[in-house]
Amino acid sequence: MPAPPEYCPVSMGAEIVAERWNLLIIRELLTGARRFNDIHRGLPGLSRTLLSQRLRTLRGHGLISAAADPTDGYQLTDAGRDLSTVLEALGSWSVRWRFPEPDGAQLNPHLLMWRMRGGLAHDRLPPRRVVIEFTFTDDAGDRPERVWLIADGEDSSVCTRDPLFDIDVFATASSRVWHEIWYGRRSVRESISGGTVRLSGEKHLVAGFVDWFGLSPFAGQVAGRPT
Repeated sequence: MPAPPEYCPVSMGAEIVAERWNLLIIRELLTGARRFNDIHRGLPGLSRTLLSQRLRTLRGHGLISAAADPTDGYQLTDAGRDLSTVLEALGSWSVRWRFPEPDGAQLNPHLLMWRMRGGLAHDRLPPRRVVIEFTFTDDAGDRPERVWLIADGEDSSVCTRDPLFDIDVFATASSRVWHEIWYGRRSVRESISGGTVRLSGEKHLVAGFVDWFGLSPFAGQVAGRPT
């Protein structure tokens, strides 16, 4: 039987949150994921088996609970929600000391779209479903990837296959540009006016595009950091 952690707040807290994936699962729940598949989608490097184990561990520590209706998935307890301050502090520390420009392997358009879906400004979206086709061009000249964002309030989703809906807005830029926009390194308005981001579709929807998306919670810190 392993020895208990040192009787020290840092040691006892680290035993829970420093185990790999635990804080990232909390992050997904804090950003709105509830169902198992949604949590897993935000953590592509985590196997489904290990995610099940980690969810059981977090429930055992009283950080999450299963909703009464199984279709509602998981929810954070007060103790779990209180970890938001830990995540904010860790992210701020990383921006300051260990957050370089992404390398090519980190430019994941599918994962970025999942983050952007979580950052949708629901109060600014049109009062109907809007389908946006994002085309991610690649710096290496490989075949562009397409991802579809179905903006529909709380039911917004991301599709990696054509959803077979009529497309309202077409948005094209390199994967690196979309990442830079999400983290506040460049302005979406300036990118559109400068031609780095190309939009087409229904005029009134294209005009509203820039107001539909929030940025990463750390965008202001990243943008304000010396280059």
